[in-house]
Amino acid sequence: MKSINTSVTSHVAPYGGVPTLFVNGEPQAGLAYITYFTDRNHYGDFGSAGYRLFSFAAFFASQSINETSQIGAFSRGIFDIKGEEHYEYFDEEVERLLAACPSAYIFPRVNMSVPAWWEDEHPEECNDHGFGEGRRRACFASKLWRQQTEIWLRGLIAHIQASPWCEHIVGYQLADGNTEEWFPFEMAGSVGQPLRDAWEQSVRVRKGDFERRLFSSEVVADAIGYFASVVKECTHHLLVVGSFYGYTLETPFWGSCHLAVRRLLRCPDIDFICSPASYMNTRSPGQDWPCMTVLDSLKLHGKLYFTEWDTRTYLSRFIKDVRPEVPKPGTYEQPIWLGPDTQQVTLWMLRQNVARQLTHGTNGWWFDMWGGWYADEKQMAELSLLRRTLVDALQDARRESLAEVAVFVDETAYCHFDDWNPISQRVSYMNRHELGLAGAPYDIYDITDFENVATKYKAVICLVPWMTDDMANALRRLAQWHKPVLMADAEHQELTIPQLRAFYRECGVFDWCPTDDAVYVCENYIGIHAATGGEKTLRLPRRRKVTPVAPQGEAFECDEITLHLEQFETRLFRLD
Repeated sequence: MKSINTSVTSHVAPYGGVPTLFVNGEPQAGLAYITYFTDRNHYGDFGSAGYRLFSFAAFFASQSINETSQIGAFSRGIFDIKGEEHYEYFDEEVERLLAACPSAYIFPRVNMSVPAWWEDEHPEECNDHGFGEGRRRACFASKLWRQQTEIWLRGLIAHIQASPWCEHIVGYQLADGNTEEWFPFEMAGSVGQPLRDAWEQSVRVRKGDFERRLFSSEVVADAIGYFASVVKECTHHLLVVGSFYGYTLETPFWGSCHLAVRRLLRCPDIDFICSPASYMNTRSPGQDWPCMTVLDSLKLHGKLYFTEWDTRTYLSRFIKDVRPEVPKPGTYEQPIWLGPDTQQVTLWMLRQNVARQLTHGTNGWWFDMWGGWYADEKQMAELSLLRRTLVDALQDARRESLAEVAVFVDETAYCHFDDWNPISQRVSYMNRHELGLAGAPYDIYDITDFENVATKYKAVICLVPWMTDDMANALRRLAQWHKPVLMADAEHQELTIPQLRAFYRECGVFDWCPTDDAVYVCENYIGIHAATGGEKTLRLPRRRKVTPVAPQGEAFECDEITLHLEQFETRLFRLD
């Protein structure tokens, strides 16, 4: 047996009331940097700004990461050539990073999608069809696919453990599927003969459409958990492992295969879950950028959460302007791939991102996708300040949420619909917009955590595109407790900001801001992102010492902060 590197350890444990990443026994601020195009990296800039956490994407195969757009491969693949293993591709990326930042802690994103030659040799292990006219790709229910992926994953980790820089590898992010986020390649449930075989072998109370749809998600979640257990075994449980998954609010349709996050909440081998911030309203400023998943269920179950801050900046460019050979003509040219027009609005958006991370007790990484998005001194000064703020916050005894509002959703509800539907989109996806501008923070849970947490909140909101048994039981319990509840359902799909504010007043929820702006608050910090310009007021439950953090300023005492803000401006304050 090869020796195991024990010179570095990482784990997740409660700290200040929230799950926190520890490396070599020290708590981390949880803010990192990654780019797809490492030849355009800014590792040195981020290292100089105090960043130590980094990631990069390593690929088993040089296949497209997105079958829907047919974008070209970003990198060479370790197993592109049958019978050969080119670990030097991984080594080159580590060495490039360490040359720029010798003290880096790295948790690589390992894209485990198998090479085209393997799929061509095993058509029976693939989905019934590709996306559109695309080629057939591996089915996530395939046992042979799982076996081969495990062999290659073990080989990569063994190589890393034997490397001279292994003490810099502090964890692993496991990726696969469409856009690396464990979506099925055909975006239709990863349906192929292996899935049908697995379904027939499963034991179910009933075998109807609902159960079959849910089963597709369970297969994916179980695969993630299995590969996480492989990593844990290979590293003697000394390093953290996580994955993209659980886009409960963002992709509310069964074909996404993201509707079994409950299984990963119970999985002892998964330390963190990650997702981008919501793409709602094309990431425009002037709104909250909500979480895609049931964030507070993750925290309740001790799982760390990373937001992928792929925040477009005024320096963002279309990918065709950087690598014209990679995208198909006419793709990746939508406005969402560009940022705001000005540097100032960019700075306010970056500040908003970290205000949310700071006050929600989460983690994040700046995803400089095509490279150069943050490449100016003023942005780097802001990103340095924001990181230092997160480091300072680690000293606070209470970093957990102060929310008095709980939102509940049932991830299985979407399996009652044939496919994407406007009810789920309005009820589960869009209502996060209004929730983010109603003057009070909220926590969001899967309904299976209802009994454990509901009684500690003043107000309860239920998002119900379909009335499931678990949701109906929760509503009965609320009636027994004589606890008011606000519900968005198929009949009344939209939550309005005036409706939310009136409900909060009825329930005695503290109103932190009377204007309809995004407010971020925890015990020691409060921030505001202005949806509109003008005079704003931040209310505090008691008199506090207030210190402007971003931008920095002189401290003062008050129980109400009055500000005049430009539209999209973000301010962040420390409370003592």
